[in-house]
Amino acid sequence: MKDKILDIEHLSVSFNTFEGEFAAVRDVSLSLGFDQSIGIIGESGCGKSTLAYSIMRYVASNAKVEGSIKFKGENLLEKTEQEMANYRGNRIAMVYQNPSSSLNPALTIGFQLDEVSIIHQKLNKTEARKASIEALSLMNIGDPKGIVRRYPHQISGGIQQRICIAMAILCRPDLMILDEPTTALDVTTEATILDSIKVLRDTLHMSLIYISHDMGVINKVAEQVVVMYNGEIVEQGPKEKIFEHPFHPYTRALINCMPRGGVVKENTRLNTIPGYVKRRGIVASGCPYADRCDQHTTTCEALLSFRKVADQHFASCDRAYAIDGEELLIKKKTPRKKNIQHQVEQTEEPLLELQNVNKVYGTLRKVYAVNDISVSVKNGTVMGIVGESGCGKSTTGHMVSGLFRPTTGKILFEGQDISIAWNKRSAKTLKDIQLIFQNPGKSLNPSHTVEQIIGRPMKRLSNIDSAEERKEKIIHLLHKVDLGKEYLLKKPNQLSGGEQQRVAIARALSISPKLIVCDEPTSALDVSVQASVLNLLNDLQLDTQVTYLFISHDLNVINYLSDTIMVMYAGKICEFGTRDEVMSPPYHPYTEALLSAIPEVDPTKQKEPIRLYGQLPNPSKKLKGCPFAGRCPKKVGSICETEYPPMVKISDSHYYYCHIKPELDNK
Repeated sequence: MKDKILDIEHLSVSFNTFEGEFAAVRDVSLSLGFDQSIGIIGESGCGKSTLAYSIMRYVASNAKVEGSIKFKGENLLEKTEQEMANYRGNRIAMVYQNPSSSLNPALTIGFQLDEVSIIHQKLNKTEARKASIEALSLMNIGDPKGIVRRYPHQISGGIQQRICIAMAILCRPDLMILDEPTTALDVTTEATILDSIKVLRDTLHMSLIYISHDMGVINKVAEQVVVMYNGEIVEQGPKEKIFEHPFHPYTRALINCMPRGGVVKENTRLNTIPGYVKRRGIVASGCPYADRCDQHTTTCEALLSFRKVADQHFASCDRAYAIDGEELLIKKKTPRKKNIQHQVEQTEEPLLELQNVNKVYGTLRKVYAVNDISVSVKNGTVMGIVGESGCGKSTTGHMVSGLFRPTTGKILFEGQDISIAWNKRSAKTLKDIQLIFQNPGKSLNPSHTVEQIIGRPMKRLSNIDSAEERKEKIIHLLHKVDLGKEYLLKKPNQLSGGEQQRVAIARALSISPKLIVCDEPTSALDVSVQASVLNLLNDLQLDTQVTYLFISHDLNVINYLSDTIMVMYAGKICEFGTRDEVMSPPYHPYTEALLSAIPEVDPTKQKEPIRLYGQLPNPSKKLKGCPFAGRCPKKVGSICETEYPPMVKISDSHYYYCHIKPELDNK
């Protein structure tokens, strides 16, 4: 135990519910050394977070915990609540997925940070404030003295998450647990936070447990990878070995589900994992992955055991097809029969057109969210909108869907002006334009069942009055988004975040709209479900020629799905063009920085991201010069701050706004 900070032996966690007792974690054993990092990967419902909460002793009252969790040789499961208070925060810290839920909206950032030092470190107010500012500086937060005076709603999600990490390190813990802290963040913010975590580990010599469903993120912060499925560890080893030669079919399937450079919708469908993670009763036995495994045979159960398969590499199965993920994507699936790009060329009139659209919030203190956007979207295509938080992506999508009216400018849909609120639009327009929100928990009625949620637009906008016909279509849609008919009578609070998002997507697809505004619809989903949803969106487009505005911070998803890409920054268009024109090579320095920050799935292909220091320009002030000038690594000179950059046209479909001319840019 001298070389281990954490040693978990035969840990099992079960919950007693109205539906019976089920196992969330089953016979898990793992150890973590001093100054080491482990990444835990798996889909929603695989027990990752329950394992983390068990270490913190945060499990619910209906939980039954067996086994041992030894921290520096002491069994935490034998400690009283009063004794655990000395471990939480001081010696073991945890950072949660949703920073807005972790921060008190009624208290300033400084008060909440100071409170940690005052309670746990017994510092006075002056010493606590000094420690808070030092912690914020460690997280590369600009103007920490100004940040401590703000409230959580006055800062972006990325800064909120960094504040939560700063709060966790105030006590200099020996072990930090991070539960998907970058899932909903844009790639540049994610890269900054992951770099900050690496620096913190080197500076404070902390051990780290990082939970994620993204192999690319795990590669940046972890040395060892633990793959969990249905509460059990199915594979464990160094990240290079896990990627290069996974033994368990589930590990290979997870890697192959992830979209990556070179994989686009015209050539292939993404690999998916059939079915979904099902709850297991406490008496269930055998391979938990058997019902979803395409390598399953009659001899599987007899050979099932968690064993050493190579040096430092352990797995409960050795039937994975050890082929590189990208090659498998191309060879295993049938290429698409139709080419969307070919259809685009035959379409003359745009389905959607934005003409000099502006959106200004407030009257006394104005916020300039979208600034003079002009763009058109052709029928049957996907326009990807990408950029950091606060760049105006969602506001643009919400104006198109009718949730907001543009302050000035016009929005034309099929040639008709729809620059009005949604309740003044015609029933046909409401049916033709649907919206999928980023946060499904807030967009689904908590008192309605899944059947009612999906069936309501069918009844009101598609006039499907027959309850039986609606039910039949709803079941068909649920199967398309990898949910079963048993979900019909469930309510949103009985579903995981990923399951809620799948219901929201099924609802939007239920009335066959012409345009769907997708506001980060896959950001909260597992990679397997994300692949299934992206394939579904592709299939629907081939069948109905529906058009998408697809808003995302995941450039791998944008690269896979989009026909055209609009890069936004501070409410303005930075670069616009077809997918291939924007992705390779990028001309605008901001696009180049976004692409450099994409996490690589292959741990041997890690690249150095371009660092963007500072924050987005103040949205309450009108822009002068280039909005990106304050953070641009290729800034030309004072002209960038005084004159708005001209449009540089590369082709009829590709342009960007920058003072750097093409011949001077990095090609």
